Amino acid sequence: MSQAEFAEMARAIGDLGLRGAYDPLNVYPGSPFLPSRTLKYDAAVKEVRAHSQSILSQWSTLRQIVERHHEVLGKRWNKKSKKMQKEILQKAWGAPMSPTHRPDYEAYRRENTGSRHIGRSKTPDAYLFPYINLEDLASTSLTLFINSRGLNPPSAFARADLLAINLGSISHSIPEPAFLGGYTLCLEGSTVEEYGKFLDWDVEPEQATTLMVHRRHFTPGEGLQVLEIQERIYPFLIQCCEIVLHDLKSEGSLLDEKYPVLEQAPLSSIQALPSNDGNILPALSTISQEAPYRLPAQLDLDRLKGIFAAKRSAASDHLWAMREDPGYFAEEIKDWSEHRNDRLPDTNGQPHPTGPHTIDFWHRVIRNVISEAYQSYMNWDNLHRQVVRLSELMDKHKGDLSPENVKLPDELMIQMLKFRDYLKICADTPIHYMMNIQSSPALRQYFVRAPQAPGTVNMEIMPRSNDPIFHRPWGMLLILWTPQQRELFGLVDVVDYLEYLFQDPAEKKLLSPYMADRLADLGIYTRALKELESFHPWSATFDAEYKIHAGKMLVDIGKEGEPLIKMPEQVAAVMHHVTTYAMIGDGKFKYPVDKKRNKQTTEAMIQAEQNLDFFWEQFDGFWKKLHRTTVQKSMMHLAPVYRGQSLQRTQPWIEPAKESKQQSTEAGIGSTLWATETEQKTTPALAKPKQKTKGVATNSDQGAPVLAVTQPDEQPVFRVDKRALKVFNTLFFTANQSSQPGEVPWRDFLYAMTCTGFAAQKLYGSIWQFTPTALDVERSIQFHEPHPAVKMQYNVARRVGRRLNRAYGWYREMFVLDEAI
Repeated sequence: MSQAEFAEMARAIGDLGLRGAYDPLNVYPGSPFLPSRTLKYDAAVKEVRAHSQSILSQWSTLRQIVERHHEVLGKRWNKKSKKMQKEILQKAWGAPMSPTHRPDYEAYRRENTGSRHIGRSKTPDAYLFPYINLEDLASTSLTLFINSRGLNPPSAFARADLLAINLGSISHSIPEPAFLGGYTLCLEGSTVEEYGKFLDWDVEPEQATTLMVHRRHFTPGEGLQVLEIQERIYPFLIQCCEIVLHDLKSEGSLLDEKYPVLEQAPLSSIQALPSNDGNILPALSTISQEAPYRLPAQLDLDRLKGIFAAKRSAASDHLWAMREDPGYFAEEIKDWSEHRNDRLPDTNGQPHPTGPHTIDFWHRVIRNVISEAYQSYMNWDNLHRQVVRLSELMDKHKGDLSPENVKLPDELMIQMLKFRDYLKICADTPIHYMMNIQSSPALRQYFVRAPQAPGTVNMEIMPRSNDPIFHRPWGMLLILWTPQQRELFGLVDVVDYLEYLFQDPAEKKLLSPYMADRLADLGIYTRALKELESFHPWSATFDAEYKIHAGKMLVDIGKEGEPLIKMPEQVAAVMHHVTTYAMIGDGKFKYPVDKKRNKQTTEAMIQAEQNLDFFWEQFDGFWKKLHRTTVQKSMMHLAPVYRGQSLQRTQPWIEPAKESKQQSTEAGIGSTLWATETEQKTTPALAKPKQKTKGVATNSDQGAPVLAVTQPDEQPVFRVDKRALKVFNTLFFTANQSSQPGEVPWRDFLYAMTCTGFAAQKLYGSIWQFTPTALDVERSIQFHEPHPAVKMQYNVARRVGRRLNRAYGWYREMFVLDEAI
């Protein structure tokens, strides 16, 4: 074979996505891809059949145990102490069990302290069984594991068991799969004849190779890896059952006729957990940690649509608050300014040449704050549009979604790949911002910056010492920031592991709210990627299909993302003229909304609002002057729609009469958002009241809610207890001379929201999603849990109240005390 012919063959095989020893480029002396052994067909058939018989027999036993004893098993296991649970797990496993979550990560970190590691691990079980560990299984995860494996055939977990060893495989920390050319191994069905069937490439050339290339089935070596893993899992689970049910076992077989099959199957779905705080759903981090113990999930586009719609709504409210609330505007700028590496002093104690003492610093900060606010809305709106389109195509082609169909219709595959590409592009933004975590207030003392060379922009940030503080998250962040390492570990798994690490209170206190928000967004992007990965069996072909459709996809993405791409440059051009109007150092945006209302505080609030209005008036004016259009039109099809919404503004102080206590009020002003086509300016005229009878759902095409400004004439009344009523009284507090608003404990807020018909679920970072379950509304809403405090300060609670008013038309008088509760 000539060099050119070999190169062409290698290219063709690469396009097919073949890996390991099947790719000629990986076959050379000393290659880490060389197979651990070479198989002969007859011996391979015999070996596979023995594994298949053993696994199916063990599965039959486990299934019958679960069918008869799952209730008693679950109750007994949950009553045992952590210590007893770990002792049982260790005894059932036999060999030393890994003590911590994701032992493969710990093993890799421990064994790779310097240059790139190529060699076998001394602890291969950590890579082969990353979900078999004491920390995770000493919980309800064991009963989930037993029930899911018992009630579903081994074939349902074959692909997941192979994907679980990905880190060990890619890093060559475990032996390479055995090699047998010319055959595909099928792991489907629940009989010995089906589970372990070989397809001969010579006899069935098209079917056999296609099924392997498209990851429907396995190479013989990979299939043997799966069988060897499963042959250790099922005996372990059976042994756990026998130890927990030891007294029943001592009386005879657990499968005895005296133990009938229970009518009700074990509960395995994700359901709301009743608690003292209402209807609380398991956090997404909990779902991710339990995923290895459940039946592999199916693609759930409705869940993604709900999350993206709520994120889009939150981004819309963020844009609105940036123009309405001077305190919020100033807090955003201050927060962003505190998370820049050019804020760090250098090793000589000197500030960065363009640090916080310069206008250039604040120009960069304010430019990024505003640009990101617009881009964030457009990102979430675009993602929502993409998933809606994908859902429509799934419905259109539902007749083609049979496992027998190797390929998806082109338009469906292209939309799937385009959605995946958008998610990966979006994920780069929070990853980029998280590279400034060293400068966050809680961590700044542990890092220092190298002196800046003249004329350079890149900064070198170093730890001050080898202090173990923040050690584990720091190691994972370095992986997150390094593309090659991120590819090795997998972006989805890295983010899940970071979320797990920050559940530790000691680590969580070092994560600022700003960084928690970035991690939250990244977690949602990767959660969506995880959903796409669950689209079996077609997800296994995404990379190969991408090479085919990349040209058309990139053209579409360029057109659809045009306003997103242009936004930073457009904002930067405007900010050169208006930065000084938005600088916060002179206190022009001081907004004493949390103080008792009097003449001084009222005038201060009015002045801050006027200063903010002036900045945005200048911003909008220069935007139109420089770009010959409005901000709204520049956002094109990705612009938010605010129908009839007016900024709420503080009215002038009126001295109270002795007989009554009058006070300043806040009301809407008759201005439109950011100088739209009518170019209306901010004026102190009161907004005209609007009538509503219920919360309004977001228009899926327009991307914004119909927003209320004043309290509706008609609304349902919520009868709640004292705890919930106190929360709503604070959220919708009316400022006056005689009283001062308080703070809202987060647990009380969760309780109050669930009392009114929402199910609450923590997503990632600090984000909670509230999904209506017993209300005449459809849209969900998201709020950030306060961190590190456990209470919402009043200025935050006030913004929450305003968002609830705009989203659902809620106001204070809707909530009354139910004496019967």
